[in-house]
Amino acid sequence: MPSQYEISDSTKLLKLLEKYLFQYGGSTMIVLGFIGCVLSWLVYNRKTLRKNPCSIYMTAFHISNFMYIIILILPSVLTVGYDIIFITDSLGLCRFTLYMAFSLDIISPSCLVLASIDRLLVTSPNALTRRRSTCRLACISVICVSLLWLLFHSHAFVFMSIIQLEPNNFICYTQSLTYFTAISCYTLGKSIIIPSLLASLGLLTIRQVQKIGQTRSVADVSMLGTRSNIGIQSIHSKDRQLVRILLIDIGIYVIFTYPSAAFNLYLQITQYNMKSFNQQNVDTSIQYLCSLCSYISYCIGLFSNLMVSKTFRKESVSMDFVYILIYFHITSSCDDVSSLFIIFYTIKNEDVGDYFITSVNPTHTLN
Repeated sequence: MPSQYEISDSTKLLKLLEKYLFQYGGSTMIVLGFIGCVLSWLVYNRKTLRKNPCSIYMTAFHISNFMYIIILILPSVLTVGYDIIFITDSLGLCRFTLYMAFSLDIISPSCLVLASIDRLLVTSPNALTRRRSTCRLACISVICVSLLWLLFHSHAFVFMSIIQLEPNNFICYTQSLTYFTAISCYTLGKSIIIPSLLASLGLLTIRQVQKIGQTRSVADVSMLGTRSNIGIQSIHSKDRQLVRILLIDIGIYVIFTYPSAAFNLYLQITQYNMKSFNQQNVDTSIQYLCSLCSYISYCIGLFSNLMVSKTFRKESVSMDFVYILIYFHITSSCDDVSSLFIIFYTIKNEDVGDYFITSVNPTHTLN
């Protein structure tokens, strides 16, 4: 007679698939995410991009993604894929991890929401509306929204605790049924509202860009042969590149988040149903796999931006070339401190040509 705690062969296969996906897929995503977030942060801080308000939002987006990878994705991969559990070693670490996970999980898409609003301002046909897109407003918005969510999720320091399920098996969560219900409803609402809001803002941005394109086509014909037409094209070209980057980031986030939202909705609907031990294991495995799917949007931002934006590719290649110069200079003549100073000065001013000038003529001074 089968035991009530027995699981089927298909469930065992599903759990094995879950473990291997976290081991290999999760580890790969962490490495790509580390590289992508750091390089994206460096690219958005380049001279040609950092003066644009949208770059401030995207910089904050990639910084929050980097922290999310360290604080949530890395422990999840170690726990599910390698059976290494360390967040239950102390109550303080347990509460801090869940607090930061809750906060960063909403701060990252909030940066995309702010960037979408900024692109709506920039693509507005009203000149006064376009002027509201400023770097000062971007900095204030990022700081205020981040502080708001950090304060909002401070309840995790109070209600989270370490729960022992069985000998040598601990989890970090809450023992309060009321708080568990509130967190479940909040997670479900966030996973539905945020992607829907981002999708709506993305569609509005596309609509306004199309209107701007039609207006500019008429203006280009009337201003053909004038010098001012060149300036208008270059400004719109840079904004168009950032809009394209933002739209692809929104699309990636929405696509890879909706499976988790759909399964959270299923869990809420069936939370009061009597489920067998086998079905509980199936639900847990599917929930882990949906979470792994949602992690993809935090790790591939750099590579999607490289595919869709010529400006991003150009800045990445230029930045990589400068750092290759530094590497070869350090390995060949690490005792030349003055030359290293010149190289770092060159990086700050994003002028690779200065490096060759100073290498050929050591008496050359930078103004």
